[in-house]
Amino acid sequence: MADPVKLSALLPENLDTLAGRARERLSQDEQIGGMKLAWGYIGGQLGDALKGALDCDLLELLAGSWASAKLLAEYADPVNHRPGERSVIELGQHEVGREFNTVVSVTIGKCPCIDLDFTLAVNAMFGGVKLAVMDGHIIGGETGDGSASGQLSLNGVPLHEPAESRKLALPGRFSFAAPGIEIVKVAP
Repeated sequence: MADPVKLSALLPENLDTLAGRARERLSQDEQIGGMKLAWGYIGGQLGDALKGALDCDLLELLAGSWASAKLLAEYADPVNHRPGERSVIELGQHEVGREFNTVVSVTIGKCPCIDLDFTLAVNAMFGGVKLAVMDGHIIGGETGDGSASGQLSLNGVPLHEPAESRKLALPGRFSFAAPGIEIVKVAP
């Protein structure tokens, strides 16, 4: 079983503009704007909080996109695929895109809490992925190869150029906790 790839791995190592963007947003509050604060430290704390919020399994999140693919819809039909029947579906070259949103709430001294709305836009290109399906759920698979890019925005403003990975062979198998990721049923 391969170690899970974390969504936070798509964030650049050094989010140089995070402290500046946070300062810009937080300084809109008159009480905070007049304070002399250690913005580098605050930016580091925000970066750590953001990475913690995005410390989740990327494959599990992307499997939600796979589960809504028309190709898999028939496997959610118990008439066509009996309970307990296990199928393996090989996906061709494909791209999956998702946006992940998180809010970091910041309180400085006696100032009211300010929410910073972050969005991580992820695009991943995969090839050779095989999915194991049973009882209308994706229960696991093999990873094939892939590459990904991610861009972090604060209140809709990009904080950096898109961070891109090189194309990698993704060794190993993956599985999801029972019953797995539910495949979206197509309405008749």
